[in-house]
Amino acid sequence: MNAEKANKDYIELNKEFNRMMRKIHSEANIKDCFHPSKDECILPIKSAHSLQRQGSLRFLEKDKKGNKYVYVHSEREHNFTHNFFDLKPTGRKAATTFDGFCKFHDTEIFKVIENEPEITDINNDEHLFLHTYRSMAIACHRKFEEFKFYNSTDSEIVNFLNKTNSPRQLWETKMGVSAALDDLNAPIEKINKWLLNKQYSEFEYAIFEYPYTIPIGCAAYITPHQMPSGKKILINDLSKEVSSIITTVLPFSDRSVVILAAFPDDAIGEEYIDQLSSIKYELKQQKFLSYFLFDGAENVVVSPHYIDTKPISWRKRYCELLSFVASNHTNLLKYDANKFFINYFDPSSAIKQKII
Repeated sequence: MNAEKANKDYIELNKEFNRMMRKIHSEANIKDCFHPSKDECILPIKSAHSLQRQGSLRFLEKDKKGNKYVYVHSEREHNFTHNFFDLKPTGRKAATTFDGFCKFHDTEIFKVIENEPEITDINNDEHLFLHTYRSMAIACHRKFEEFKFYNSTDSEIVNFLNKTNSPRQLWETKMGVSAALDDLNAPIEKINKWLLNKQYSEFEYAIFEYPYTIPIGCAAYITPHQMPSGKKILINDLSKEVSSIITTVLPFSDRSVVILAAFPDDAIGEEYIDQLSSIKYELKQQKFLSYFLFDGAENVVVSPHYIDTKPISWRKRYCELLSFVASNHTNLLKYDANKFFINYFDPSSAIKQKII
């Protein structure tokens, strides 16, 4: 694994990629309500938060001389002082937003958990389902936008894609995105059916709760490629559906909740969360869960209270590994307990500042 080279390549590609993504968003941003009852929709489509702005995001942000910010894994910028592709400070107003619900459904669906951000109860199936539903929604929305990007007919975007990919790489990426969308059809149909029928107890869950505020939040649909046991999971056969874990990580004022949800007909997904739950040694479980989030989730928010306390060498290493994971042209990141250096769940990394 040549993380440093991947980082250098990713710096230049990502600058251009971000410019192209801004072009797409400014010209034809996808705005569509994820809820199946379109006849109920009340416009406009809202810029909805996948993590609660007045809840989890508020606890993650840092105030530096009046400027409040968080770090989002997908938001990067070049650090000219130390010459690496760094995390970019992002205001929580813009963090984790997506144009995926209309005004009515964004308010109506999630009011049970939104009106009181601290109310989430891990023993309440409705609470678990609603968080899972929102994480599923943003993951699907992002995949729709990714498909649109790779299939754009805009000449500038087409030239960029041809310049940054070989014909084979571009074909494989397009096929992968198309296959991912096909794989989402059945899960979307199921989760929407359960929502409409108020069937909140259908998912298989692994729930972790910590008595402190962890420095990370997440709402994502993660496709793992390695079991906690170390066994490899086949994910490159486009003719087969892949297993994915709907993942929600919620830091609160004095506790944190991790919700991992697998569909009941997903044998690999069920085995994955069962194995993760059965890891008894606390540190071992924390580190593998950290690896799972780092390797698989695009929609991750990390607190500056965690990142900014680290030496610059650690931060560079962290960002280089992010670039390696994000690249379409590098190998999958294999978990090595002796080498993986990130633990978001270490009590010593808990956010201790008082939120006013």
